[in-house]
Amino acid sequence: MTATPSAQKILIIDDDPMDINILRSILETDYSLNIAINGKMGLKRAEATPPPDLILLDIMMPEMDGFEVCSRLKANPVLREIPVIFITAKDKVADETKAFKTGAVDYISKPFSTPVVIARVATHLAMHAAHVQLKQQYVALQEMDKLRKDVEAISRHDLKSPINGILGCVDLLLQEETLPPADLHKFYRLIRESASQLREMVNMSLNLLNMEQGRYAATLQSISLLPILRRILVDQQSWINRKQIQTCITVNGQPVQEQQVFTVLGDETLCYTMLANLFKNALEATEVGQTVTIALQQGSMATIAIHNPGVVPEVIRDTFFEKYVTHGKKGGTGLGTYSSRLMAETQQGHISLHSSEQDGTTITITLRQ
Repeated sequence: MTATPSAQKILIIDDDPMDINILRSILETDYSLNIAINGKMGLKRAEATPPPDLILLDIMMPEMDGFEVCSRLKANPVLREIPVIFITAKDKVADETKAFKTGAVDYISKPFSTPVVIARVATHLAMHAAHVQLKQQYVALQEMDKLRKDVEAISRHDLKSPINGILGCVDLLLQEETLPPADLHKFYRLIRESASQLREMVNMSLNLLNMEQGRYAATLQSISLLPILRRILVDQQSWINRKQIQTCITVNGQPVQEQQVFTVLGDETLCYTMLANLFKNALEATEVGQTVTIALQQGSMATIAIHNPGVVPEVIRDTFFEKYVTHGKKGGTGLGTYSSRLMAETQQGHISLHSSEQDGTTITITLRQ
């Protein structure tokens, strides 16, 4: 009776047919065995996929002895953690010491006892499995900690837009000593909306990790994009004024009208954060006096195309929406466009980039209607 295909795998490297047969009779019921009759063959079979879970290794073999085989195994980053047990007729202390120095975990002298082989094989397989599990848990904990830091960085990045909106309104109020009540009401309302957006985004930061892991369930509903875009323009007004940038919003190829409506199926906070990120990036890439356009188009899907005359470096175009991708931007984290991609996909949408010297840069978001 042989072991099941899912059984742990043991590689036996030995040139003695009798010892191989004895080890096979002891172990084949519980383990999946692979046999190599010399060191060169043993190294080749150790490199197979998947690698063995444990290696039983003889010392005295022609051409390449067990010490050299073990040394080569331990020099290979892929194989070095496989436990190696020497099974050999060499029983001198110096040989045993050398075996452990080359990286073996155990040493069994021939002629060997069946219960001893069974017990030591089982023990080292269990220890190796526990080590692998602990390593995987450690890596998972590191990844979780890195994700947490990513979420914090994304949140800090995203909070800048509504904060800028609040500061911009306050600056305008301080510059104008007297304003008509209607204008005052408008600014107070914008400040309140930006503060409310801040609160929502703080709550949203807890969900960014779930978005990355595909576990965030967005509640999609029909929302109007134009009020969101107008609020973003107000939030970035100080930047727009400083660089004397012209902004233009069009709907279906025509300049937007005051009472016009353009709806998508989405989440209001996600849409604000996503579009504010992308619009701010467009402003940063635009030279003084140039124009940034936002073109809305209705069709089978709603599209929002944000265009600026700048050019994304060719080296990052293919990975523009991946994590940590940035180029020549002082203080850039490469997380703003990445979080925008997460938000578009969370709303069952898509985001893409087109950039060239002739056309400038257009980021297009498609959302359901």
